[in-house]
Amino acid sequence: MPTLTGPALTGPALSGPALTELLESCVPADLPVHRPEVIAQLAEELATLADALRYRDNFARLLPKRIRDLDVDLRSKNLEDAEGTLLSLNVGATMVGAPRLQYVADRCLSDFRSGREMSCLPALAGEAERFLMLLSGPDDADPAPGPAAD
Repeated sequence: MPTLTGPALTGPALSGPALTELLESCVPADLPVHRPEVIAQLAEELATLADALRYRDNFARLLPKRIRDLDVDLRSKNLEDAEGTLLSLNVGATMVGAPRLQYVADRCLSDFRSGREMSCLPALAGEAERFLMLLSGPDDADPAPGPAAD
């Protein structure tokens, strides 16, 4: 799997334990990486479960590029595109049931819009990586058919 990190997102000193500590300080521990029941709810709004899974998989497929684009936009001071990417990540993560990724994207977007330093920006790449790793595992491939959980 390609790396999601770049200089603006992680910096040279953020890897291993340092990145883990940053993730833990930026994201509430009780938020799951993925909520499959959100896909079941999305399937109710779309024509089929296959459509919902295709939406989730497209989001996951584009996620590394979005993170790289955000890195490039921030380093080149392309603030309009950076804000658009953060907003898109926030909305997309919500729709596919990625609450940790959504939380960090929302926090970065809030910091960005208020002119504060985006101290949790490295956590964004980390949570994207966690989400992609989880989806590539056998335990979270597809939600069970049936009614959506509340």
